[in-house]
Amino acid sequence: MRPSTTRHVTPRRFAVLMLPLLLVAATACGAGTGAIPQADTGPIDCPPVAPRTDRDAELTWIYSVDNTSFDPDKITTNNSQMYLYPIYDSLVHVNAAGEAEPMLAESWKLSPDGRSVDMRLIPDWRYHDGVAFDAESVRANLLRHRDSEGSFNANRLESLTDVRVLDERTVRLVTDTSAGPLITILGGSAGMMMSPATFDKPGEDVKPTGGSGPYTMSRYVPGDRVEYTRVPGYWNPDAARLAKMTYLISGDDNARLNAVTTGAADVTFLRASMLRPAQESGLTICQQPSLSSYTLNLNTARSEFGNEKVRQAMNVAVDRQSISLLVSGLCQPAGQMFPDFYYASSKNVTPPRHDPERARQLLAEAGLPDGFSFDLEVVNLDVYQQIAQIMQANFAEVGITMSITPVDLNKLAEDFSVSKSVDAILFEQKAESDASVLTAEYYRPDGFNNPGGFNDPEMVAADEAASRGATPADRAPQFTKLFDRVAEVQAPHITLCNLTTPYVQNPKVGGVEIYADASRQFRGAAINP
Repeated sequence: MRPSTTRHVTPRRFAVLMLPLLLVAATACGAGTGAIPQADTGPIDCPPVAPRTDRDAELTWIYSVDNTSFDPDKITTNNSQMYLYPIYDSLVHVNAAGEAEPMLAESWKLSPDGRSVDMRLIPDWRYHDGVAFDAESVRANLLRHRDSEGSFNANRLESLTDVRVLDERTVRLVTDTSAGPLITILGGSAGMMMSPATFDKPGEDVKPTGGSGPYTMSRYVPGDRVEYTRVPGYWNPDAARLAKMTYLISGDDNARLNAVTTGAADVTFLRASMLRPAQESGLTICQQPSLSSYTLNLNTARSEFGNEKVRQAMNVAVDRQSISLLVSGLCQPAGQMFPDFYYASSKNVTPPRHDPERARQLLAEAGLPDGFSFDLEVVNLDVYQQIAQIMQANFAEVGITMSITPVDLNKLAEDFSVSKSVDAILFEQKAESDASVLTAEYYRPDGFNNPGGFNDPEMVAADEAASRGATPADRAPQFTKLFDRVAEVQAPHITLCNLTTPYVQNPKVGGVEIYADASRQFRGAAINP
């Protein structure tokens, strides 16, 4: 799994670079000269929970985008799961390192053939509305997640063929392939438990009353804040050390940092432009490498992206080192979806070298010696537009003309994956609780993030084989085959760099963990004396 350390936080001096300076330096000095200082991107753990904490305290987190629904099946983005974790417990908890741990399922056992898993549930727990948490309610939730029209979780549970109630506290989950990947999948929204009595209750997606987690949602102001209040008698007291939590919402990076600096908030995540002022504030900074990446996604049914040589040309035309410099090294150049510390990656794939000459040669071989043009939609935040401008200059150097259209995240997803009306998008691809969710979305012809229906039988076979493995060790060789093939044909999902996630927080905050899958969870966090 990902590297870890017990090194305590000592703020370091980080370089904050503006785009014009970056482009001049990268052009004059070359991407690999080391002329531009980089941040220390090694892991730094957040302070631990003190022996005694203030259980009446409140923690305030401030994030950049709003929630899309408080119903696990009606959310439309991965980011929205963050707002649900306090309200709904899942059957499984995927910890900060990406490993499955017991939650509402206190234990589980795979069948000898690996195609089913029996889960033993915790006793004596009730949903927030008083309905008993039991095996029948688990069955109802999983079938709803899988079968509801438009469910965010339908694809995640497509391998689930049956849910059998063995007794009041035991369910058997049957799959058509392997139940191994299902265990970690149930650590996200696909495993969140909601009172069946509230499934069809009007307004549950705005003000939920049937949760199963440590907090109820007590107030929601769209675009501004979500407030949570601890549930009395929660089954795991160490996971609910705070009486209240508030999630503030602001798309302004400076406003987020100022909120922590002034004490209006306790924790936020950092982008590169925020690093130096965060350090100079004297606040606590901690960080961990993540499974997220900045990604260029292509629709192979549009422009010239169905041509393998075009995709290969674009891959080597991009100057990943300049992108990394832009974000002070907090996104390391990459040539595959996941970083190499993760089991679902290939040690054979390295970041492509910036090679304009080779890119021009490949375009000529593709029958496009004069290049071509396409339109890019990009998330309407500064860092994404600056990355797009670097790529725009890179592509222009080899004869490719790229226009840039900034849009909000929800429109970006709608245009690319639903209406399929845009050539390409640039965004941050966040990880899922299990690698198979993303690989199916990108590398199978019917994948949600493969609007052009790109189909490579070798890739599909490797992905299917990886999804059949019972354990990460079983699955790793197949993921190696998958990403070797992805690199060989340059699938229409071009990874630019793998992200490190830094947080800045009030020095009294303890127990915050930075999750490898970039899920923002505050389970067990506390305010220390």
